[in-house]
Amino acid sequence: MTLISPPVSISKPAIWTLEQGSKLIRFCDQTRGGWDAHRFYGPLPSQRFDHHAPPLCVSLDRSVWYAATSLVGAVAEAFGNLGVVDRACGRHVALVQIVRPLILMNLVGVSARRVGLTQEVGSSTDYAKTQEWARAFYDQCGTLMGIRWRGRQAGSICFVLHDRATMSDLALVSDHNISDPRVWPRIVKAARACSLSVI
Repeated sequence: MTLISPPVSISKPAIWTLEQGSKLIRFCDQTRGGWDAHRFYGPLPSQRFDHHAPPLCVSLDRSVWYAATSLVGAVAEAFGNLGVVDRACGRHVALVQIVRPLILMNLVGVSARRVGLTQEVGSSTDYAKTQEWARAFYDQCGTLMGIRWRGRQAGSICFVLHDRATMSDLALVSDHNISDPRVWPRIVKAARACSLSVI
């Protein structure tokens, strides 16, 4: 089944509040910025909910910050397409806490049907179309700060926060290179649960 394009007007979005105290996990490439770096370059062809206006370029006013609610989910989404987790890749894993409630578009379960979608929006590899939806949500639902969906790689709950959510809304709990012995064994366990190779 092919994803449809968003309607001219999104009238009844399902809202999700990411509550204060909630924790998210993300993998980040330190060469592109630390745990708190929004990505203004986009839309990348492999990123589901980049809401940057095409063509691919640096956007001055649109940015994204992806994360998941579990380590398995974060590992699956960050490394699933590669099929391997490389201990020497230099990436960091960060645990982040929500400081104040964030209001998001909810696309998990039947909530997606409120805007005419199914769970395909989280599993389709037609990223041009999912990005079209991300732009529609951003443009038409002006108070929303991001999107909540069920990830394609492991069915885990994932989030993208965009430029309406600032880093003052988040607080760093921990940040480690993935090779750090304090986190590497847990990353290996999560990777193996996702049937990913580990080197």
